[in-house]
Amino acid sequence: MATKILVVYASRYGSTREVAEAVGEVLAGRGPGVEVEVTPAKEAGDSIDIASYAMVVIGSPVYAGKWLGDALLFVKKHAGALQEVSVAIFSTGLAMTEDTPENREKMAEAAQDVTDLVAPVATGMFAGKLIYDNLNLPMRLMIKAMKAPEGDFRDWDAIRSWAQGLPLPPG
Repeated sequence: MATKILVVYASRYGSTREVAEAVGEVLAGRGPGVEVEVTPAKEAGDSIDIASYAMVVIGSPVYAGKWLGDALLFVKKHAGALQEVSVAIFSTGLAMTEDTPENREKMAEAAQDVTDLVAPVATGMFAGKLIYDNLNLPMRLMIKAMKAPEGDFRDWDAIRSWAQGLPLPPG
């Protein structure tokens, strides 16, 4: 019997989508009996059968100290079912360009609305990517005013290592 894993993510500019896809690829490579589906939270819908998955991995970028609404709404809609399966979460954000205890605390606080509803078996915190030209004008002006550094700060080795280390439940 296959171990089915759902990787659900929210992403505003595509960086967290790419992280979710990398997590999905690593999980799919963990064995011939592992089946992985990667889908945006806003497309997961109400009809998704969480109970048909052994594990659900949920990811979101952090904006203004919070997870994106699509990811949080997915967790809220499916909170009961998510308590019956293995859940892992990950957050991406510029705070993690420096991996300090203070920044980890900020990322944990950003996911608090999620961890109040589900108890993850693992939590990943990863630096994100910021490309000014990808932002709409109001967001670009706000981010520049904050003097946020531009660049791709994702540590793909750390992301893949986290996914490789996730405890897979039996299918």
